[in-house]
Amino acid sequence: MPGPFSFLSRKKPTSLPFKDYYENWFNTLKNTLLPLLHQSLSSPSPSLLPFRRDLLLQHFLFYYDSLDQAAAVDVSQILFPSWRNSLETPFLFLGDLHPYLFTNLLRSFIDAANNDKTQNPESLDKPYQVLTAWINPPEKLILRIEQIECGLRLMVPPLISRVRKVQAAFIRKVAEKWDSNEGFKKKGIREAVKAEMEEMLDVLMGANRLRRSVIIEIVNAANVYQGALFLEGLAQFLVGFKDTALVGEFRRCKMMMMDINGGGTHWGF
Repeated sequence: MPGPFSFLSRKKPTSLPFKDYYENWFNTLKNTLLPLLHQSLSSPSPSLLPFRRDLLLQHFLFYYDSLDQAAAVDVSQILFPSWRNSLETPFLFLGDLHPYLFTNLLRSFIDAANNDKTQNPESLDKPYQVLTAWINPPEKLILRIEQIECGLRLMVPPLISRVRKVQAAFIRKVAEKWDSNEGFKKKGIREAVKAEMEEMLDVLMGANRLRRSVIIEIVNAANVYQGALFLEGLAQFLVGFKDTALVGEFRRCKMMMMDINGGGTHWGF
């Protein structure tokens, strides 16, 4: 189904809607690349680990390149992704995962490894380097994470500010044309929508550049085991969104809370 502003597309639609592309991309992630990386992380021989880590990294980066290309055709389909379920929506920022999620995920791995005092690395059926990858990480890695987080705090607010300005300009332009005759009204609204979509395309691509940059910087700052574990965790996070039991439980909890509040609460999911 075309997006609400697909009539403004600057290019001919591709033969494969992005929803279908994402399904193929996700299936490759879940059924091929993730099991291969997990296999290498469980193997006592790390010879294939760097290669399989890089395969998964490139899979993520190629996804964001494809996201940009799809947005250039119809940015509305990316801003309002129909392929995302209610469990994923709270984690989205300008059409995809919020860049803060990447560093928060990384921090969670480090915190879990250093707060779990019951783990005995020698007794578990995984390579020692994998089990101890996040224990007492080097100061250099922690410093790099802090630098990435600082960069996010500087770069995310301007993107949010740009979105607000674009929306305000759109509302103002539409309001100005609303009292015109029918022909001028339609033309004015069409021009306002086109201007907004062009601005939003630029903002969305900026967000995708930031997402790509954060993922690359984390992998580059980590050693091969840490980088592989981070990408594995990110992939598992995405796979978890498609867990039908979890999505169903989330929806049931949402409906229960709406019933408690008399059905008048808008959750924004």
